[in-house]
Amino acid sequence: MKGQLKYIFTVVFLAFLIMGCGVISVFGEQYKAGEYRVKAAFLYNFINFVEWPPQSLFQSSPTITLCIVGDDPFRDALNELKNDTVRGKKMTIKYRSADDIRGCNILFVPASEKHNAAKIVRSVGKSDVLTVSDTEETAQQGIIINFFIEQKKVRFTINIDAARLAGLKISAKLLKLAKIFEAAEGRAASKEY
Repeated sequence: MKGQLKYIFTVVFLAFLIMGCGVISVFGEQYKAGEYRVKAAFLYNFINFVEWPPQSLFQSSPTITLCIVGDDPFRDALNELKNDTVRGKKMTIKYRSADDIRGCNILFVPASEKHNAAKIVRSVGKSDVLTVSDTEETAQQGIIINFFIEQKKVRFTINIDAARLAGLKISAKLLKLAKIFEAAEGRAASKEY
């Protein structure tokens, strides 16, 4: 009898543990979904605080093309942006591989592609593409804006050297919200603009 009671207790405990993990997993998924809604809003708003060169694809095209490289971590979060208008241009979203990034005004590199970040930066070269990444470490490889989580809030670093190389001017208003990546020091630091 004592053995059966111990067995039942163990089974019930494991069932609660498994159900508890399921609850944690669901809340984790909801947190990720919320995180990517915030990141989608940032992507949309970055457009208003970046100046593209006069002869750029951004200036000559009636659309703004946001490209996602590899896996799409946004899921439904970008649906609200499709066909929206920003700065008088229709927003389009395209999915690309690391080898095919032509025609992008904004290029998002998710964490799943951080191993390709250096290759992507080389492919983009000095073209006027706003590169944005899901990991702070990619600033060192030349990605312009890099998201990170700090105290459960989405924050970002800006690599101003990479922005200059791409011919993009970042508004002082946006720079004030960011940590600035210092290429000479190889790290991000808060800096007043």
